[in-house]
Amino acid sequence: MNMKAAYSTIIAFTLLLVTASFTSGVKTFSMVAPPVEGWFFRAVSGYPAAIRFEPVVLFKNGDFYEVSDEPIDQLNIAESKSKTPKVWGKWRKSGETYYLTNSKGQEHDYKLGNGNWFPAYPYTGAVKLKKGYQKVSGGDYGNGLNTLSIAKINFVDATHFTEGSNTGVSTPAAKAWNKTSAAGTYKVYNNTIELTFTDGKTVKKSFAFGASGRPAKATNTMIFIGGDAYTDTE
Repeated sequence: MNMKAAYSTIIAFTLLLVTASFTSGVKTFSMVAPPVEGWFFRAVSGYPAAIRFEPVVLFKNGDFYEVSDEPIDQLNIAESKSKTPKVWGKWRKSGETYYLTNSKGQEHDYKLGNGNWFPAYPYTGAVKLKKGYQKVSGGDYGNGLNTLSIAKINFVDATHFTEGSNTGVSTPAAKAWNKTSAAGTYKVYNNTIELTFTDGKTVKKSFAFGASGRPAKATNTMIFIGGDAYTDTE
């Protein structure tokens, strides 16, 4: 082998080692999440709303994640844990009870059938989306400050959607309202909804169906888009 060929071989081998080294760090730096144990949603008491529902993903490695907008398959685990550690924690199961320990070390227990812990389901096509859903939030914060936000999404047909919001703030001195509207096409697959707006922008968010009945099964009366729960308007 001449010197030029040997040099090329060394460079190629070095690049291979660098690539292999980067690939070996997938669990830490990749945007690929670890295997999922299951999707759930929990009922949480809070202020000013009396109760809200939060989707949670349990990973097989013992981590749990409070779902936000970003789909799980696009989640950069290391970056998320660094920037938003409060949405991460550890979980374990003893018998039929799930124990979740948050980033502050506080442990809470949840059990199916107790009214605070429910399974969530990915989209399979077996359960069809309803035409309209909405999310209502806000409340009385005291000292005359009141807020109200109504976000709606309508699935016009199998591929088209419209969405809009109406948000208001009221104080003893003034009131203000803001309205937004948008439209485009959508598709749902597994635990992701992909929204492509008329301006060409595409947004992917986490998605899941809620549950109802005993035994629990997927229901289209409640869906989760990002970390928000929407209920049907029919």
